[in-house]
Amino acid sequence: MKLLLRKLPLLFVVTLTGALLAACGDDDEALTALGEEHEDISLENNEQPVVLFHFTGTN
Repeated sequence: MKLLLRKLPLLFVVTLTGALLAACGDDDEALTALGEEHEDISLENNEQPVVLFHFTGTN
């Protein structure tokens, strides 16, 4: 049990480092959203600003 408690912080640091490296990886896919007419709208490198609305359903 003592061995596990001594190695737990190291395991946490290694796991956190791996998660950060995975999250900061190179993503080649363009960031897009679907428009009202189901066309892809690019959210990157636009000359005009893009406004996004996110609606969630409530019961």
